[in-house]
Parts: sequence; structure tokens; C-alpha cells
Amino acid sequence: MALKYPHTLLLVDDEAAILKSLQRLLRKDGFEIITAESGAQALVKLAQAPKPVSLIISDQRMPVMTGAQFLEQALFLAPDAVRFILTGYADMDAIIDAVNKGKIHRYITKPWDDEELLNHVHGALVQVELRLENLRLSALTERLNQELSELNKVLEKKVEERTWALQYQYKQLQKANANLEKSFMDAIRLLVSLVESSNPRLGTYMKAVSGLAKELAAAAGLDEAEQNRIETAGLVHDIGLLGMPESILEKDVKVMTPEEFSSFREHPIIAAMSLSSVENLKEIGDLVMAHHENVDGSGFPKRLAAEQIPLGAKILAVAADYYTVVQLWPENIQRMLAYAKRHLDAQTVAAAHITDSTVREEIAEKIIERGMGTRYDISIVRLFLMRSARQKPYQEDLKLPYQALTTGMILRQDLRLKDGRLLLNRGTVLSAKTVQSIQDIGERGLIDKPLEVAEPNPATDEGMGG
Repeated sequence: MALKYPHTLLLVDDEAAILKSLQRLLRKDGFEIITAESGAQALVKLAQAPKPVSLIISDQRMPVMTGAQFLEQALFLAPDAVRFILTGYADMDAIIDAVNKGKIHRYITKPWDDEELLNHVHGALVQVELRLENLRLSALTERLNQELSELNKVLEKKVEERTWALQYQYKQLQKANANLEKSFMDAIRLLVSLVESSNPRLGTYMKAVSGLAKELAAAAGLDEAEQNRIETAGLVHDIGLLGMPESILEKDVKVMTPEEFSSFREHPIIAAMSLSSVENLKEIGDLVMAHHENVDGSGFPKRLAAEQIPLGAKILAVAADYYTVVQLWPENIQRMLAYAKRHLDAQTVAAAHITDSTVREEIAEKIIERGMGTRYDISIVRLFLMRSARQKPYQEDLKLPYQALTTGMILRQDLRLKDGRLLLNRGTVLSAKTVQSIQDIGERGLIDKPLEVAEPNPATDEGMGG
């Protein structure tokens, strides 16, 4: 460690040759050297030294006053100086006396090793500098604390003087912000009203998309501000379809002509451009622009893929496509199933309960699930399917023998006896008495096939109970 401060050293020895030898060795490092040939002379020079002495090196064996006696008195003149003692004898009593009375830091035997002595001197002066630096920093800290205290008094006064003004300004800003938020939401409501007045079915669909998108955003752990942004995007994501011919809006994308699809694929761009004219809607416009992009890069309008697509747009894609099936597909069941066959294999469509009021939801879920990793982000689809499973009153269908029936199950197909007679209609919820009756009939050999049933959904039960 390099030394930063200038240092004065006091060398004391009754032998002039030793003093000169020490002086030559130590002066090479730029130290200021004071020499004395006796303890008495050293005390005088120490008292008259123009600068504080950092290190004293004294011989032990000197006439009249020993090194230990000198260092004991030197403590009063230079209490902060580091003290070394030189001894040419293995005299432990003298060394102990020097440690006790002179409080020496180190003793060095004669003859000494120059390099070792220099190392000891340097190490001692490093300790001196650490103490000096500590004193400097303490003084600086005290001064800065005093200045800070004075500054705090001034600041406290200014803060006190301005508090009332800041409070007033804060209230005014809150009011202005509330007005901006109201204007912002009024603009959104106006857009949705325009959609509803032009196409009520489309307006209902967009509101449904908005609600589901916010649910998925919350499930994904997004903060409230981002949830609100995605919810708003759901409200306005299809405003670009306004004015488009009904003949195109009612068509499945898979059967549009090239000209019709070319017109349809422009609607995210039109919507984003419309929204970008309002500063607060620009980020929402970015989500709307990308809600027809596919994670595999096959979507439109920019063919974005994977992480290039904003998370909000990925959420919007799932919500929008789900409610496209539920809200916008044809009311006619056969036309709806024809649409489904363009998106799902015939076996999946055939397995759907076409007389069930939830057939749309079932088909929509299958389409979303089929698009995992291509159209939709896998993690978002998982969140969607978990939500759907919690909301269903019953779990997936099971085929069970009559002996395995339990209370609370629902029949998913009509229950007919072996001779074809109808016993119970599809949708019947099995009570304990009904289960017992079915099992009694089965024991008489009148039921020869497994029954298709579904069990209550525990997640739904918990939700209803809470």
C-alpha cells in the first residue's frame, strides 16, 4: 500500500555509526529524519519538532537513560507516534520493561535486516496513515453533518412554506387525471356504441371477448394497469370490421374467397390506425394490430411469431377466437357443425353433444386446444383450459357400469333398458334413490351396457360455495 502523507522519523542511538546507517536506509524513501545521540537530546528534539513525529526508533542500551525510559517519557510528547526499540542483546527483562513502560509496538534485534526493517517501518506508517485518514474522515463527517443540519433547517422551512401549494396542486392533478380517464373511457364507450348500433351481435361479441381477456390477463399474473389495457383492447379489437359487408362477416375465414380474405385481413390495421389517433389508445392499438398473428408466424397482417407478438395480443387471440365460435357462428346447428368440420377432424365433431346447449363452448374449446403452439401461445391456452374446467358443472364424460354410479353424477346419454325402453332422459342428475333404483334394475339383467355419465366438478362446487 503506497503512503500518502509525508512522515517525520526520530532515530535515537548513542552510536553515531548506527544513526548514520539508519539514516541512509530510511532517507531513500523520502522520510524527513531527526537524529539524537541520547534519550535526553531526543526528548528536546521531540518537543521542538515542527511537525508531528510518526515513528520513533530508539536503541535500548544507552548511558544515563535507557531506550525504555526514553520511550516512557516520549509518550507524553508524541502519544500517537509508533515506537520501535533496537536491542543487541537477548535481554528479555529489558524488552518487557520497554513494552510495559514505553508501550513499544515492536522490538528489533541488532544487527537488523535492511529489507525486514523497511517492511516493519512501512507497515507501521500504514497504520499511522489509517489513523490519520480516520481522523480526517471523522472531521469531514462532522463538518458535513453540521452543514446538513443547517441545510435541513432551511429545507424544512421551505417545505413547510410550500406544502399547502403542493397539496393544492396534487388535488388539481387528481381532478385533471380523473377527467382524462373519464374522457378516455367515454371515447371507448362511444366506439363500442357505434359497433352495437351498426351490428348488435358484433357488439355483444366484443364485450364478451373483453371480459374473458381480462380474466386471462389476471390469471397470467399481469398487473391491474395491464389487465385494464387488455380489457379495453377486447372492447375495440374488431372496430375495423365496421362497414364490412355482412356476407363477409358471416363467413368462416377458411371459405372466404381471396378477395374477401384480402379485405378481411385489413381490419386489424384499420382498427389500430383509428385508435392511434388518440394518444392513450396507441398501446391498445398495438395489441389490436397483432391479435390475428399466430405464434408460428403464419398469421396476419405482419406475420409476427412467438416473442414478437405482445402478450396482450396472444391473450386477445384466444378470447376473440373462443367467442367467435360461441357468439358469431351460425345459429343453425348443421351449419355450425359444418364450420366445425373445417377446424376439427370429423371424429371430434361427431363426439360433440349436438343437442347440448354447451355445444358451442365445447367446439370452441377444442379449436383453441387444437391450435396450441401454432395459432396460440401454449401457456395462455393452458390458463384458458384451466378456467374452462373450473366453470363447467361436470367433468369429462365417463363410461361406467351401473354398479359404479354415485350420487350427483349426470347422465350424458339417455338410459334405456336392454329391450330399448327409455328409463331416464339425458341430463338427469342422479340422486341416492335413483342410483339405488338403477342398480336394482341392473341386478335383474335389464341393463346390458355401460352408462355414459359425468361427475360434478369440485372446482365449480368450491366456487359456488365461496
